[in-house]
Amino acid sequence: MKRIIQTLAFSSIVASVTFAGTVFINDPYEDEFTKMGKYMNSLVESHMNASAIGNYNYPRTNVQDKKDQIVIEFDLAGVDKKDIQLTIDDQNILKLSGKKEHQIEEKNENGKYIRREIYYGSFQKSIQLPDNIVQSSLKTNYENGILTITIDKKALKKPKVKTIPIN
Repeated sequence: MKRIIQTLAFSSIVASVTFAGTVFINDPYEDEFTKMGKYMNSLVESHMNASAIGNYNYPRTNVQDKKDQIVIEFDLAGVDKKDIQLTIDDQNILKLSGKKEHQIEEKNENGKYIRREIYYGSFQKSIQLPDNIVQSSLKTNYENGILTITIDKKALKKPKVKTIPIN
């Protein structure tokens, strides 16, 4: 009986010392949100690639609000002009859609991708334009993989303000 108690006491002490060592190995001040952020980043990096998350931010876009016009640039490198569709509706929503094709001609089993960031496939992007644009003035230019859209603006109507007398 005495031997059993000694063994239990010894294993309890060993477990306490081992556990105490792990407490000091981990950063006790690390914030739970930081841990969660690290986990999510590692999840995205290890389990998702460009083909899985696809076109969440494709094509990259610049929108510039100049004094008399709006200039929009889409980065469409590698996209054939015939594969691009551009529409604008009566609510001033500019919609760009299309596809970027990729044909693999070389079939090599040893040539696995280590990292793949270039997006191929269908894409779509919509931009809400302001009310003061002149749709008929829309001009496009596609050069070196950059689609530039220029739209003239008109002056906004100032709301009429009527003073109401207070009795």
